[in-house]
Amino acid sequence: MPDIIVQTNIAYLVAIFFIIFILREIVAFKKILKLKYIFTPLITYLIIVVALYLSYVRGFTVYNIFIIAGLVFALIADTFLMIEEISFFIHGLFFFLLTHMCYVYALSINYHFEIIDVIIMMVILTIFLLYYLIIHKAKGKLYVPVILYMLVLCMVLLLSIGTFIKNEYPRGAIVTIAAILFAISDGVLAFNQFVYRIPHSTVVTWSLYAPAQLLFAVSCYY
Repeated sequence: MPDIIVQTNIAYLVAIFFIIFILREIVAFKKILKLKYIFTPLITYLIIVVALYLSYVRGFTVYNIFIIAGLVFALIADTFLMIEEISFFIHGLFFFLLTHMCYVYALSINYHFEIIDVIIMMVILTIFLLYYLIIHKAKGKLYVPVILYMLVLCMVLLLSIGTFIKNEYPRGAIVTIAAILFAISDGVLAFNQFVYRIPHSTVVTWSLYAPAQLLFAVSCYY
């Protein structure tokens, strides 16, 4: 398929994504729940379409399949976490754990561990430990799930940053930005859940989370 056609189609999909994304942020800010419950999963669904299209163009690889699988699990997690009347936090956490496990496997394909990976992991674990000390007092019965989730997220960050440092462009840069945005978004979500209720927290988390997922989808092209 000619590159100009692919670029045009991607431009249309990304434009639709940002339109829906902005509408979602507006209705979430105004707490129009019925519309929020429509636009929220629609964003992730559209991101899956982007990943499927790019995989169709480039050919379906094991990497692409696991990124798409991660996005599907994320769609389920988004559906649970968007509900405000009842807390489905643990359900969302479980499916996002599956998302990150898929990303870890995808990023680990043909990955070669070196000494630099130990340094990267030590830095990441230090940051996560310091943050955990902030939220751990209020985690209650979520002790094991939270620790497990944080460790898997650490692996996503390690593999993403390691891919970037080891000169895999542009995929390395794309997944590194995606992983960092995802981690910050999760940090805001955890702070809101365990420490202090942030006004309009869903608007803040999605401003980071949605672009992160779109970047993971775009990485299927490279």
